[in-house]
Amino acid sequence: MNGSYRTVRAVSWQRAAMLVATLILVAGFIGVSLEVQGADSSADLIVPSAPPDGSLTFNIPLQSWLADIAVGLKTDFVEGVAAEATRVAVEESSAEAESVVDAARDLSAVANRIAGSMEILGGMDPTCGMPGLSPLMPMQGAVRETLFGHIVWHESVTGKSRPMTDDLERLVKQLSEIGNRSLMLGRDIDMGMESLESGAGDPSAITRSATRLTEAMSGLTFEAAAAETAGVELEQIVWEIRGGAAVKNQARLDAEWEKVQMATSEIRRLAARTGPAVEALSSSNRTFIGLTRSVEEMSEQLDTLAAFPADADGARYVPNELSGASIGTIEALEAEVLEPAGETFPEASLSRIKALVHGVVEAERMLAERAVEYASTSVAGTNDRFETKYRADAGYDSNAGEKQQDKALSSAAAKFRKNVDLQAARVSARACRAWLAEGIRRQAEGHGSETDALTAYKYAWEHALIAGASADRALAKAKLN
Repeated sequence: MNGSYRTVRAVSWQRAAMLVATLILVAGFIGVSLEVQGADSSADLIVPSAPPDGSLTFNIPLQSWLADIAVGLKTDFVEGVAAEATRVAVEESSAEAESVVDAARDLSAVANRIAGSMEILGGMDPTCGMPGLSPLMPMQGAVRETLFGHIVWHESVTGKSRPMTDDLERLVKQLSEIGNRSLMLGRDIDMGMESLESGAGDPSAITRSATRLTEAMSGLTFEAAAAETAGVELEQIVWEIRGGAAVKNQARLDAEWEKVQMATSEIRRLAARTGPAVEALSSSNRTFIGLTRSVEEMSEQLDTLAAFPADADGARYVPNELSGASIGTIEALEAEVLEPAGETFPEASLSRIKALVHGVVEAERMLAERAVEYASTSVAGTNDRFETKYRADAGYDSNAGEKQQDKALSSAAAKFRKNVDLQAARVSARACRAWLAEGIRRQAEGHGSETDALTAYKYAWEHALIAGASADRALAKAKLN
């Protein structure tokens, strides 16, 4: 992402924070009290503007033990879902995979039979009995050509024999190539299933197998459609050739062309069979692919976290881009896998996956709690420093008379109200506590509320960043940092 875009986002984020504070000031929400209040109302559930990309002036250090627990819970998710994905693929997709592999193998074999028959036909008659062709010596106006390696002559360049020859060679070659590609794709599916059976739930092996299977199934669907189209066209040409006098007068030639025609019809039947077989595998594989996708996405999170090791003090930091990264993963897992497969999934499998999802939510809760605690403490400290400053600027003296004290406090409160950055920090500090409480409430509701809880924890984390950054900005402007 380029620097200008980050700058624009950073500016809009700062303006959003200031706008929130200004609106609340206008509404009279913030009183003259200098104490940082606790969040106790749904009015504090303000959806934050996303923090800018890149480095912030404020970040949240995690104790190593806390980071290790969060990483451990997400690692458990990766390994547990990977094992479940393997079970689904091996137990529920093996039969469909075998059917697809057989169809691909048969498609290749029949395509090879057609190529073999064409070789035999060329050996019997270099023209293969096609009308308008002659193996004789060149005559005036004849054009030299090859048909499957045999020299023939077009008697007329304007006749239909030339395009028919070209189409015939093209289609036989095309079907041969389709057959070869189908065989390789079938082997990819076979090897993908074998690696799943022998991978013992290894997450990286599962994601590689999923990619291999998905690409092979997509390729076979395309090849089956191409074989159907080529088969129809070839069948029409064979009918036309067999209707010619040269074939009718040679029984052996016609018998070989009949084999080509029967093989072409078989190609079409196999192509029609391959498509549904792939669809059946794809359907049974849908749960496997969905589980694998969640494994891959959570593994990417762990890789990103691993790229940020502990600093010299033992503190670790969560990159801003990981805030809420689990939401899409868990949402897709529930909507695309758990709900559709709920009636067919073994209860034990559902229970295991739900427990693993709960572990991810629990990890995000722990991180959000740390963020809220750290940011709230930081904002409270900033608030205390400004209270000390503003009271001193106003000449507050605890030994002075009540009227003089009230006047000094009133002056300090006015300065507080005008400090937009400080008020933005206080507003976001309240919001991050409110969102944390909302997330805990949602998490307690159990299965079905995980994404709501994760969203709340995401907002708590982002408001914590906004609160801390706003407090730092206030200190910098006042030259108190």
